[in-house]
Amino acid sequence: MPTNTILVVGGNGIIGRNAVSYLLSTGNWNTLVTSASALDYETSAHYVQLDLLDPEAVAKQAEELREVTHVLYAAYIEGKTLAAQTDVNLALLRNLVTGLEQVAPNFRHVTFIQGGKAYGAHLGRYKTPALEADPRHFPPNFYYSQEDFLREQSAGKSWSWTAVRPDIVVGFAVGNPMNLANLIAVYASLCKELKVPFRFPGSLQAYQVLVNVTDATLLAKGMEWVATHDECREEIYNVTNGDVFRWSQLWPKFAEYFGVEYAEPITFPLQEYMADKAELWQQMVQKYNLKPHTLDELAQWPFGDFIFNVEADAFFDVNKLRRAGFHDMHLDSFTSFRNQFEQLKAEKIIP
Repeated sequence: MPTNTILVVGGNGIIGRNAVSYLLSTGNWNTLVTSASALDYETSAHYVQLDLLDPEAVAKQAEELREVTHVLYAAYIEGKTLAAQTDVNLALLRNLVTGLEQVAPNFRHVTFIQGGKAYGAHLGRYKTPALEADPRHFPPNFYYSQEDFLREQSAGKSWSWTAVRPDIVVGFAVGNPMNLANLIAVYASLCKELKVPFRFPGSLQAYQVLVNVTDATLLAKGMEWVATHDECREEIYNVTNGDVFRWSQLWPKFAEYFGVEYAEPITFPLQEYMADKAELWQQMVQKYNLKPHTLDELAQWPFGDFIFNVEADAFFDVNKLRRAGFHDMHLDSFTSFRNQFEQLKAEKIIP
């Protein structure tokens, strides 16, 4: 029987959902999962209801959480302003950690997600390849506030933390606002249905810059690795597939995979051009006997508009984690996307 109990926080998200699946596959953990709402998938992991906006949430579930030794933290709440975003996400983490300190005597480690925003990716150009030691940008940034809290809160205690920084995460989930694989798959399916070519919708410059992505299962492996190696305590690690690519190299492959005609890019805003496609998608759901998800549940077009208009190289250096001994970052990113497309088809999400 596993001796360690891990709590996955943010279990409905693209990171949390895939982490739960991976951890269960290892057989090495008693796996608990929580999320802001009930899970939208079947799992043998034990679900614990937690509203982490409530400072007493953990205390109310003390018996369920008493055996927790490790946490994989991937929760996130959007905020209307940067300050509000920082306040609410810091509160979530603080309420969890201070609660576990009181109810889980064997609590040892938190692995928590940062990401490209730590380098200023949301602001446009940042130094590449991005290194974990690169300086912070001007705050607020909720990643920084969470990290500073964990540094201060863990000082002199028996538990510690590690931060991991994936770039765009490629994995299976529904209803996640930053799911690029879903967005590409839905866009390609609509092109095929409308009998129009599959074109890159971003700028010509963005079509040629160097980018990278992070496979969700690889990320789960990396999170487990840093959680179980003492030398990774109080460190920050980039995690990506390990390759870099240009959208110009993958777009024709996407078109071939979906059996849709490829054509040269034309820049157009997905958010605007998809605004009238909800009814078409519902017709496709009926026609192809798909699961009854709405277009808005599957793709957040403003996210695609942002990603496909990044006009500067955007990729991370991952050698720090390799030097620490984690050697799985050698994936082909097209294969990573293709695996997700296959699962979307198998789950009857796309035709």
